[in-house]
Amino acid sequence: MSIPKEPRQLMINVMYLVLTALLALNVSAEIFNAFEMVDKGLKSANATLDESNSHLPAVIKEAAKKKASLATYADRIDGVTTLSKEATAYVKGIMDKLIDESGNRNGSVDGGDYIEAEGVTELLGKRDYAGTTRLMVDEGLGEELKKKMMEYKAGFAKVADEADKKALESKIPIGIDDVSWTKSVNKKENWADFTFGHMPLGACMPIFSKFINDIKASEASALNYLASKVGVGGEYCFG
Repeated sequence: MSIPKEPRQLMINVMYLVLTALLALNVSAEIFNAFEMVDKGLKSANATLDESNSHLPAVIKEAAKKKASLATYADRIDGVTTLSKEATAYVKGIMDKLIDESGNRNGSVDGGDYIEAEGVTELLGKRDYAGTTRLMVDEGLGEELKKKMMEYKAGFAKVADEADKKALESKIPIGIDDVSWTKSVNKKENWADFTFGHMPLGACMPIFSKFINDIKASEASALNYLASKVGVGGEYCFG
């Protein structure tokens, strides 16, 4: 996961790291409940980003009408929103595979992949780590995810003019920590093994929600860039 600048996102990341450490010592219901709370917090943040991002395209297009030279920035909007949808769908697709693999394994996500526990609906296989290890580590889906996320990062950066690409790229939160696994006291084969190996499904869900959060925040960065170029202002300032 990348390191966010926003205090709320930083807090969620720190909470996840603490919970992961506790999980190694105690696989209790309380720990899994805490992971679910982190996941809900991320999903709430994702919904907020969706709402914010949905308003920017119309604003940019309207502002771009002022000068013919600004039309190029309006033309780049669809590329940003399409990439965000594609990336989000990709991550959600992995989540669905894991949920079904650790659930009723009927090829789709349905009611059979969940159970009711004390009036609360939860994942049937939230404690299962065999499915996540098999798909993400043994079958290479984790390393594919790593590669795809970096491709998405580059894709969002391409929206900028050549002179602005490095500046925009620095504001795109998508990232992969490809160093920590090499320093782990537990010998790991690669990033995927370090991140998903023998990790219960319930602990993996927040990881994917965080990737989706990074994607939506990257969409916001790209749209804010376009807004700044047509004189709307926006969060960032580019030369």
